[in-house]
Amino acid sequence: MTTQSTAPRDENQRVHVGHAPGRNGIFDQHHPPADERISDCVHCGFCLPTCPTYALWGEEMDSPRGRVYLMKLGKEGAVALDDIYVQHFDACLGCMACVTACPSGVRYDELIEAVRPQLERNYRRRLTDRLFREMIFQLFPYPSRLRLAALFGAVYQRIESWSGRAFSNGCRAGCRRSRP
Repeated sequence: MTTQSTAPRDENQRVHVGHAPGRNGIFDQHHPPADERISDCVHCGFCLPTCPTYALWGEEMDSPRGRVYLMKLGKEGAVALDDIYVQHFDACLGCMACVTACPSGVRYDELIEAVRPQLERNYRRRLTDRLFREMIFQLFPYPSRLRLAALFGAVYQRIESWSGRAFSNGCRAGCRRSRP
């Protein structure tokens, strides 16, 4: 049994995206989020209890319903592509629990997959964010690099553990650890 309805919705339940044809607001022409997908959301709120970021922060814009509304505003050009706008999409874990909870059949997975590349192309992140993201993308997809990083992490833990014990025993910097 499926929870998603395939019957066409009454037009008064749809959220209409109002923008001039050929205009995509803050998004570029290369695969912006589809108006039809955005319009599928009737803002019923069934996605709210399934969303971990909404459960954690209780912020409407950090829920699937809020992000769909932000997409609508972005398509209409009613919001700026700024730090606050991007942070709401960055907070999404991509767990897609909302997709199965939605009785209207909103394809949130397709919407978020359309928005994220738009943000990467059209939003200039701060240098620290760019460097951190580059480090993540250069480390995690490569098991050999990840093993090397884990080795450095283990060495760091041993050094930190040793220095923490020396400090807690009242030793000054440079004192040697005595063996039992």
